Formats: sequence, C-alpha cells, structure tokens
Amino acid sequence: TGSLFWKTPELMPGLAIGLGWTPRGGQGAISDGGSGGEGGAGRGWEATATWSPEMLPGLKVGAGTGSLESGGTIHEKDLEETTLFATYAFGPLSVGYQVSDEDDNGSTQYTTDIYGASFNINDVFSVSYQYGESEYDNSGATADVTAEFEGISAAYNIGPMAIKFTHNEAKNVGGTAGTNDEN
Repeated sequence: TGSLFWKTPELMPGLAIGLGWTPRGGQGAISDGGSGGEGGAGRGWEATATWSPEMLPGLKVGAGTGSLESGGTIHEKDLEETTLFATYAFGPLSVGYQVSDEDDNGSTQYTTDIYGASFNINDVFSVSYQYGESEYDNSGATADVTAEFEGISAAYNIGPMAIKFTHNEAKNVGGTAGTNDEN
C-alpha cells in the first residue's frame, strides 16, 4: 500500500521500462490505503526493463533491480535485489532461465538460478520440467548452504476437465541443511 508504479509505453518496438517507489513501507495499512510505516521497512524503489525484439519472435529478456531501506525494529538492514531473465517460445516448446541476487547487507546473500522447459505434445497433452538452486551465502560462523528444487509435471486436458500430475522435490529448504521435502 502507498506505492507508486509507472510503466512506459514502448520506447522502441518491444522495449518497456517500469519504475516503482514506496515512500514509506510498513507492516499495516491505515484507513486511507497508505501504510503505517511504524515498525516496518523504510522507503524502497525498483526499476525494470523488458524487451521482446521483433527480429527474434518468441524471445523475451528482462532485468529488474530494487532496494528497500531499513527502518523500525524489524528490518535492521537494507535489502537490495537484482534479477535477469530470458524466455523463448518456438512452436510447442518454451524454455526459460532466471538468475537473481538478494543481499540484506551483512547477514545473508541469496543467489538463485532457475531454469525450466515445457512442451505441448499435442493440443491436449503437455509436459514440463523445472530446476532451481538458491545459494545461501551466510556471514559469520554459519556455513553456506545450497537449496535445490526440482519438479516435473504433465497435464491432459479434456474440454473443461484436466488430469494433472506433478512431482516436486526440495533439498535444504530455507537454507537449512538436511531439511528436505517431496510432494
């Protein structure tokens, strides 16, 4: 609440820029729709750019960065984030890759790599695979940990009904070694 966002019309074919600013972040909303600001984070900003070049139909690339200043008693460090992505769709195949970095200035830095692919076998059956890693670069005496996520899925659509299968595994969830999950 209380944030301002602005997205440009296309500056050139396929290129768009977005800007965001939060003058006073907080935990709770107040009656006029703004945020209270007490006990929460300070102000923040973000900038994004996406580009879908005309000469390569199906390709989309983008980047974003942002910062949230510390404030109050809960958020004691500034937070900075950056992400880059690329997706490409060609016929029935779609692939994507994203890398991001989050740094809370002193405690933990997260570096994440994610990729995935999906394939429409025909009009009613599709499959996909995705994999991601988040490296927790901990400062101090805590050892660095890499969390891993992997999943496959399939869907068979029959009119308004769908039969779906998914299987996901996660290792070192939340940056805690040995914390695993599967569903």
